[in-house]
Amino acid sequence: MESRPWDNGTRILHATLAVTVLADMLAGVIVSRATHPHWVFLHSMLGIATLLVIIVDWMWTWARNDLGVIFPWNRTGLRSVGRELGGIFLGKLPSAGDVVGLSSFMHGIGLLAVSGMAVTGLLIYFVIPGGYGFFANTAGYGILTTLGVVHLWLSYLVWFYLAGHVFFAVLQQLLGNNVLRHFTLVRH
Repeated sequence: MESRPWDNGTRILHATLAVTVLADMLAGVIVSRATHPHWVFLHSMLGIATLLVIIVDWMWTWARNDLGVIFPWNRTGLRSVGRELGGIFLGKLPSAGDVVGLSSFMHGIGLLAVSGMAVTGLLIYFVIPGGYGFFANTAGYGILTTLGVVHLWLSYLVWFYLAGHVFFAVLQQLLGNNVLRHFTLVRH
């Protein structure tokens, strides 16, 4: 089943989300190496920008009535996801785009993962002791540690998601399903 082409708003939003998430994830890798505080500030500002893009993405998805596509968590949707997952083992690629199936299900998981990272990152920003956060105080260390661990584990999930997302997009393209058409601003 061929999906409907993305409109320019969706294309721009997807590209903006990809750029902000990747930039923030790369800055996060640098921050995790215990470098200078200016990297923490940059990571925080990129995180806030990413959070704003994520909020717009949620609103856009809701306005396009696509929540049921990226969260096919009813019986019919999960059956479609299961069939496509089983088809992978038979050499059949899942459908691409905005149809209910494995691809849309994984997009929903990715949106949840980056949303979780953005929320935990914002909460971390509010409780960073030592003067960086709005509510900076020494009592925040316990909360900071817990949030930091959740944020870190979500980052592993997002890195895995990003790698898989790119891998399957390239694989779809190489095997003849022109998924890269979604990224041009020219109508096809």
